[in-house]
Amino acid sequence: MDTTGQLRMTPADRDRLVTLKQAKKRLVTQKEAAEERGVTERQVRRLLYALKKRGDQGVIHGRRGRGSNRRLDRGKQQEAVRVLSGEV
Repeated sequence: MDTTGQLRMTPADRDRLVTLKQAKKRLVTQKEAAEERGVTERQVRRLLYALKKRGDQGVIHGRRGRGSNRRLDRGKQQEAVRVLSGEV
């Protein structure tokens, strides 16, 4: 969510949300929803569960807006650049 309380979604997130809401209302089957999105039926069930628990935010990746787990801290990054550039 941004500072205005609105949920920011990519076009793919919106498409996924539309498909899941159709499956939730039983306008399409979970199998049809899975085929349309190119995922497994189990993934559709998992997304429907997330939609039920977290609302529309359930279709957005949980790490969105956060840094990588693999990112080096600033000091180590600068040290690595210094060593690799030959400024030992």
